[in-house]
Amino acid sequence: MAVTGRELGAARRYARAALEVARGQGGTAPETTRTELAALAGLLDADATIRGLLLGRALAPEARRRAASAVAGAAKLSPLTQKLLEMLAGHDRLALLPALAEAYAAAWNAAQGIVTAEAVSAVPLEPVQLETLSGALRDALGARVDLRARVDAAVLGGVLVNAGGRTYDGTVRGRLLALRRRLTAS
Repeated sequence: MAVTGRELGAARRYARAALEVARGQGGTAPETTRTELAALAGLLDADATIRGLLLGRALAPEARRRAASAVAGAAKLSPLTQKLLEMLAGHDRLALLPALAEAYAAAWNAAQGIVTAEAVSAVPLEPVQLETLSGALRDALGARVDLRARVDAAVLGGVLVNAGGRTYDGTVRGRLLALRRRLTAS
């Protein structure tokens, strides 16, 4: 579900507004909203039936809003996240949900002084590996780190980390490409 630049801008605006409202509610509302948005984005990604129901054109906008409300009720979402979901459905913007969840997390992290990082590996990283990598990044960047892992077989082995505008390439693919450049430069 790729979004255009214009849609990404809209997702960021929704995220900033949602964060502002959540902060106004105080307490754990900002973190709860973050967790719930991430879960909803994951649900859309993982469940083709729900994705088809909420993003497909089979339902009229009002019926889609009711379906989104039913999903929110079943998931026992906070009132803020439920209203946001219903608003997105009412404006036919549910496709923005994954980008909105990501933008919300980035805005929340920035407000908290947390660096968002992504680790890409050929196979899933074990929790101990993620914890070690997160600690190393925290030491290198001098800030708390929100580390997310993603699997991509194209890296062949090792880990590619993007954090704080920096890329750390410890992948087999990266080493092979560097070797190729050295051999062709000779």
